[in-house]
Amino acid sequence: MAQEFHRFRGTSLNEAYHRMREKLGDDAIVLRTTQVRGEGLLGFFGKKAIEVTASAAPRPATQPAPAAARQYAETARTMRVASDENVANSVAYFQKIVSDAQQRVAQRRAQAAPKVESSAVVPFKRTLPQAAPGDSLHKELRELRELVQVLVAETPGAAVPMECAPHYKRLLDVGVTRKIAAGLMSAVVRECDVDLLRDPRVFQQRLDIEMRKTVRVTGGIGLTAGTCKRIALAGATGVGKTTNLAKLAATYAVTHRARVGLITADTYRVAAPEQLRVYANIIGIPLYVANDAREMQRALDSTRDCDLVLIDTAGGSQFNKGQLRELRDMLAAANPHETILVLGASTPFEDARCIVENFSLVKPTALFFTKLDETRRYGHFYSLALESGLPLSYFSTGQNVPDDLVLAQPGVVAQLLSGGAATNPAGK
Repeated sequence: MAQEFHRFRGTSLNEAYHRMREKLGDDAIVLRTTQVRGEGLLGFFGKKAIEVTASAAPRPATQPAPAAARQYAETARTMRVASDENVANSVAYFQKIVSDAQQRVAQRRAQAAPKVESSAVVPFKRTLPQAAPGDSLHKELRELRELVQVLVAETPGAAVPMECAPHYKRLLDVGVTRKIAAGLMSAVVRECDVDLLRDPRVFQQRLDIEMRKTVRVTGGIGLTAGTCKRIALAGATGVGKTTNLAKLAATYAVTHRARVGLITADTYRVAAPEQLRVYANIIGIPLYVANDAREMQRALDSTRDCDLVLIDTAGGSQFNKGQLRELRDMLAAANPHETILVLGASTPFEDARCIVENFSLVKPTALFFTKLDETRRYGHFYSLALESGLPLSYFSTGQNVPDDLVLAQPGVVAQLLSGGAATNPAGK
C-alpha cells in the first residue's frame, strides 16, 4: 500500500505538530519541516508559517513471521562475524608481517656474500649509498618493536602481550593520548586472562567494556516538575554555541513538550540575537536579550515559569583574560544550575586542552563537543574528558536544527573510538 504524505501548517512549530498529532497520532513520522509564507493578498503580505510534512507510522504485522525473524537473526550474526573477522584479519596481518619479515631478513643475510670487483674502476653510481634489500623490512620490524616498547614503558609491571599492539595503535590513530591508551591496555590485561586475549574478538570486547567504564556522561538535561532549570553554554568563538542551543531548545520544546525560554548574553557578535530570535520564532518560545547583570536578572524573572531556560553567552579567546572575567561575572548573575563548555571536536588537542584549562574560571560542569562530522580523531574528546574529570553531555554532527544532536552515552563513545559513527538521537 502506498504511503500517504500530509502537510500541516501553524504559526509555530508547536501548533503544526499539534495538528499533525491530532490527525496522525503521536507515532507520526516527520519528513520535513520548513518555514513558508501564507497566501495573503495577491500572493503578498502573507504571514510566515511553519509547515510540517509527515506520514502515519506503518502498522506492525499482527504476527511476526518466523522465517523472516530467522533471516534477520542470521543476517545480524553474519554482520557480527564479518566485523569480528576484520579485527582478526588486522591482527593476523600484523603477526604475518613480523613472521615474514624475520624470515626474509634471515634468508637474505644467508645469501649475501662479498664479491670482488673485476675492474679497478668502480662506476660512479656504485659509490652512492644504496638501500639494502632488507632495509624496509628492518624498518617494519623496528616500528613494531618501538610500538611495543612504548606500550611496555607506559604500563610498568604489566605483562603486555604482543596482541595489544594493533589495538593500542588504533587508539593512538584516533587521537587517544599515549598515557590513556596504555592505561586501557593495562586494565584489559589486568582484568582478563592473557591466553583469552590472544583472540582479537575477546580483546576488543574487553576494551569496549573498559572504555564504557572510564567515560562519564551527564545523561542529558534532567527536568523536575515545578522547577525552572537554567543551563548556560560557554566556549570559545566559532564552536557553534548558538546553533546547538537552538537544537537543545527544539528538542526539549517539541520532543519533551517542556516550556522553554531563551536568554542571550552574546551581544558582541554582530546579529547574534537576531539569529537566535529566528530559531525562537520557529519553535514558538520566548527570547530575552541581556546586555548586563541587571538585564540578566529581568530576563530570569520573565522566564521563571519555564521548565528550562537556556542561556547563550559570548564567545571569546581562551587567552583573553578580560573576556573570561566578563563571562564569569555574567554567569554569576545568571546563576545557572549547569554550565556546559562547548568545544569543536576538530580543534587541535593541545588547543582544546588549553581551552578547558582557561575556561575553568567559569566552573564548567560538563563538556559538549560539536562538529564531529569534521574529524575522525574522536579520541581527543575522550582524552579531554578523562583528563579534566568532566562528564560528556552532547555531541553535534552537523548544522541541521534539531536533527544533528546526539546524546553522549558510554556505548556511543566506545563505538566512535572503535571506528563507528554517532547516530543515536538526543534525549532518546
